[in-house]
Amino acid sequence: MIRKKLALLILSLCAMFLVGCEKVVELTDEETRLIAEYAAELLLKYDINYVDRIDEGNQKAEEMSSEALDKIINGETTTSTTTEDNVKQESTTEKNEDADRHDSESESLDVKAEDEHTVGTEQDVAAIAGIEGAKITFREYFVVDKYPETEEQGEFIHLEASKGYQLLVVRFDVENLTTDILPVSLIDKGLDYRIVCNGRKVAKPMLTILMDDLGTLETNVEPNVPQQAVLVFQISEEMHNNLETMELYVTYNEIENMIKILQ
Repeated sequence: MIRKKLALLILSLCAMFLVGCEKVVELTDEETRLIAEYAAELLLKYDINYVDRIDEGNQKAEEMSSEALDKIINGETTTSTTTEDNVKQESTTEKNEDADRHDSESESLDVKAEDEHTVGTEQDVAAIAGIEGAKITFREYFVVDKYPETEEQGEFIHLEASKGYQLLVVRFDVENLTTDILPVSLIDKGLDYRIVCNGRKVAKPMLTILMDDLGTLETNVEPNVPQQAVLVFQISEEMHNNLETMELYVTYNEIENMIKILQ
């Protein structure tokens, strides 16, 4: 019914333009197009079955803006914002506290680890490595420029110290405690050796192909006939002249033992 009335209204307007005046008003194409668009808009506006998506979106935006405005007026937005800020602040505080707690726990763990790190006093390398029937103990140490000395052992393989350094040779006795020939092998044990001089200077043994190198020892030991094995380190001449203490640390399966060399 409304659409019919609108249509009649539009027609009446057109008639007024055409015949209602003494002078006929001629419309341009642009004016005709504008009148047609206006008429169509009026029809669609009052058609309940028509939904304009753009207007619908604008309407929702306006409703949302209206709701937001109402919240601002009622103070809800301020409260919400304050609550969110409080949550963020609490979250940040919790994170900082967690970080501080983590750092504190890490420091405690480090201190605890250092406190719990105990060094054994086992002096038998065979016992440290779990080799039954054998005994490997420190015998002596000496400092030389070359090892072995040819006139002493008659061997062609030897080590020479670098310029300004000397060789620190730590010698061990390898004994068979059984009544049978005993195979002794350390080559696959993965023992770790390090020597500490004067409580602060640390050195690792040299890698050698010496037959009596304790790090790669593989031999058969007869009963009551001890053999010898060595670890060779390189130290400075200055350190040699000022040696006061020496300890050999032997680590096997993450268990460390200290053997006194010089006290």
